[in-house]
Amino acid sequence: MRLRGRHVERAMALVAALILLVGVAPAAVAAEPPHRSRAVPAAVDDFTYESLDADYWLVRSAAGTSELYTTETIVALFPEGDQNKGIVRRIPKADSGITHDTTVVNVTGAGGAPIPWWTEADDQWVYVLTGDDSYVHGAHTYVISYTMDDVVVRYQDTGADEFYWDMVGADHAQPFGTVKGRVHVAGDAAHGQMGGRAYCYRGAPGSTDRCEMAGPEPDTAWPDEVALWASSKSGRDAAASAIVFTAADTDVEANEGVTVAIGFAQRTFAAPTAPPPPPYPWWEWILPVLGLLAGLCGLVFLVVIRAFLRRNPDDSPVIVEYAPPVDESPTLSAGVLGVPARAFAAHVVDLAVRDKLQITASGDRGDADDFRVILRDDSGLGHDDRRIVTTLYGKDAAPGDSIDLGVFAANPPVRAVTYVRRIDAATVDRGYRSRRPGWIGGVRAALQFGGFVVAIVMLFFIGAVPSVLTALGALGGWIYLLSIVSAFAAFLVLPFIRLPETTLTVAGGTHRTYLEGIREYLGLAEEDRLRAAQSPRTADLVSGGRRPYGDRPNAPGADVVNLYERLLPYAVLFGMEQQWVEVIRAVAHPVAIGPRLALFDSVTSNSLSRASSSIGHLAATPVSGGGSSSSSGSSFSSSWSSSGGSSGGGFSGGGGGGGGFGGR
Repeated sequence: MRLRGRHVERAMALVAALILLVGVAPAAVAAEPPHRSRAVPAAVDDFTYESLDADYWLVRSAAGTSELYTTETIVALFPEGDQNKGIVRRIPKADSGITHDTTVVNVTGAGGAPIPWWTEADDQWVYVLTGDDSYVHGAHTYVISYTMDDVVVRYQDTGADEFYWDMVGADHAQPFGTVKGRVHVAGDAAHGQMGGRAYCYRGAPGSTDRCEMAGPEPDTAWPDEVALWASSKSGRDAAASAIVFTAADTDVEANEGVTVAIGFAQRTFAAPTAPPPPPYPWWEWILPVLGLLAGLCGLVFLVVIRAFLRRNPDDSPVIVEYAPPVDESPTLSAGVLGVPARAFAAHVVDLAVRDKLQITASGDRGDADDFRVILRDDSGLGHDDRRIVTTLYGKDAAPGDSIDLGVFAANPPVRAVTYVRRIDAATVDRGYRSRRPGWIGGVRAALQFGGFVVAIVMLFFIGAVPSVLTALGALGGWIYLLSIVSAFAAFLVLPFIRLPETTLTVAGGTHRTYLEGIREYLGLAEEDRLRAAQSPRTADLVSGGRRPYGDRPNAPGADVVNLYERLLPYAVLFGMEQQWVEVIRAVAHPVAIGPRLALFDSVTSNSLSRASSSIGHLAATPVSGGGSSSSSGSSFSSSWSSSGGSSGGGFSGGGGGGGGFGGR
């Protein structure tokens, strides 16, 4: 199967890859073209072929091998400007490692008129070049005759010897108006032709679209020079009882092919076996695999790693909890839950509930400017409590100090931002979290920059879609494009997938499970909540809790407020503060609620939450530091498909022969 396209198509592939990255589906991708070795201006390919009319005389030699004499009549339409001096016809010397002993017999103009021509060759191709230093304009006819051997291949999947041949290969920048080919089969081989086993395929490489195929029909006399050649190969009159097949197609676009497949009973020819899928060079399969691994597998890797880092290592069942944790503060709990932006509001509420802070209100209590936070008592404060007091009032805080919550939220001091930024580190220091393993960042960096390198190599340093993919037909083209897109995605997308900087330890997981129990309690219906806590009036936590209700301990409903408001800081952590305040108001006596109205209003108006979010937003902000041509050789050899086409399962570009066409 031949490969097709040019450097400009590689650029189009890059554009398509970038379009796919933003979610726009590209047009179907065909196989990438071969890289060209000779530098010729691209303009020499800017012409068309009016027609290709070819005759293929297929003979069985005395030794049983297949011999082919080909005459191609090519009509090229050149522009009127001084652009072209002739054409270049590239003919394969071998297909899939099977050599053809390709020999050019003659090149003429229309009616056998002599024209300048010469040949060049490399390891894979014979190049027929026409013309001299004079420019050609308008319609010109070129008749090229050449011979080849071992052109019939034995396929086990179709049970036939097949002449599976590309009349027009898929490597030409010019369209063909009409393509017509006649396959003349010598009489001694014609008896082995299998009825109904002749097909024509057209289109891009891998296309299974059919084109017109007629025959077999009795053949006419062969030209003298062909008859003489056939007799020298077979030792008999090859034209006797010969048959002919005719294939035709129109409007063959650039880089589209026309392929014929004719089946013969096995052992009609001493045919080589169809090549197995070739032992592709390692880079032919490893580069597409690396591209897919870098992007798609890299994405899966990071998603799995993120889920792993966020997991709770404590697999104990969640039990409904109605009492706050004894040894863990709201700030530490915010670090365990991974919500540091809510820590400030939750801890301020906690200190207010414990009567260490007092929140007063004025105005309509609709925003933060209507509230003040007063330091009421600084005795008996824990480490995290003192961090909050220092955050609010500075190092020299003393009872009676107050702040305007609106001013504080509008312009948080540096110490407040530092407080939030230190939460994760403090959680690590206390053994509730551990740092993310360093190797994860190394793997991501390798995927990111490795993907970029692979994408660049595939786009600009690999001359063609690897044959390991072109053997898959159109699917291979899609895989190639997907691999490029995946590799670029590794470079452009993977860096933006955020991973937790820390992960919970067993101690952190145990505390997380306890906090989930509090969440369960906060979400219960009232009757279920009372049942879970025995009764607010009889539960031990009310009479023996460590947070006394200081203002009016004997007021009606005080015990209910004492129980419920102690969970209010954790409702703030879970984003359930609005619902929980309504619960407290619904079950408590108005006399018991009175001293807490300002606190509740600061919560339900989201004033504290907005102040906390403002600090969290600042804390989350990073700290700023200070030419090619069709006349040149392909980097890939011509090759047959590893499966046959004479049973109707073939495709365009699956045969031998073909080669390329271009201008000079």
